[in-house]
Amino acid sequence: MISHGLVKIKNYHEAVISPLFSELESYSENFTKLQKELFPEFSKKWVKDSFHQWSRQYEYPFVADAISDFSSGKGRILDAGSGITFFPYYLIEKYPDRQIECCDYDPKLKEQFERVNSKLNSNINYFQADIGCIAKPDNYYDTVYCISVLEHTDDYDGILKELARITQAGGHLVLTFDISMDGSADISIKKAIDLLSVIEKYYIQVPGKISLSRSDLKSSDVLTTNYINTINKDLIPWKYPYLMFFKSLSKGKLPNYLLRNLTCYCGVFKKK
Repeated sequence: MISHGLVKIKNYHEAVISPLFSELESYSENFTKLQKELFPEFSKKWVKDSFHQWSRQYEYPFVADAISDFSSGKGRILDAGSGITFFPYYLIEKYPDRQIECCDYDPKLKEQFERVNSKLNSNINYFQADIGCIAKPDNYYDTVYCISVLEHTDDYDGILKELARITQAGGHLVLTFDISMDGSADISIKKAIDLLSVIEKYYIQVPGKISLSRSDLKSSDVLTTNYINTINKDLIPWKYPYLMFFKSLSKGKLPNYLLRNLTCYCGVFKKK
């Protein structure tokens, strides 16, 4: 099992040389070529290669490894806040007996999923939804995963309550999110600690509770974007700071990304 909690530098380097990483990378590269063919405009809005991003290189293997631990038999899996990436298509090839669904707030993704489904002869079901209000019955999914979405929201309690509602008792939530080392971006360490407290209302952490404190961020072995910047700048999404500076200003936003130093938290939780 890939390590849970704050991602450590050692764990990251172990993950990127693993057979699972190579398998995911190969699938992602083929999917990226397909996206370029079907949606040449895609990279204007989103990163053109979701796998080769600093945290995703750990998050995708982490989530894939976690799901493999409870993937036997049939059941429903939800990618909450999915965007459109290679990952659900990788999963459905890996586990063809599972029903895999994706939801996101973007209505334009429905057509894109339909085109990819047709090209790959796949049956991923996409539906538009705010992940804080999902039109599915109680206990509908046996697994929900949510990869680096919560840092782009502000109602953690409402979202986690909703994800718990649609997850069956004994089912799992696989969750990853960014943490700002200095509080200049989301999620701050205080918010992250509060978020984990909210999760405890509905879930038990697997394989056991992993605490989080401000002192944890002071450890030199924690993976950060500052560290990634020293080994491979291409994995950092804001590698062109001046371009992003003017984009932020044009949208009336404070360009605080120049101050960003992020780490990542990964966890698996079993619904009570």
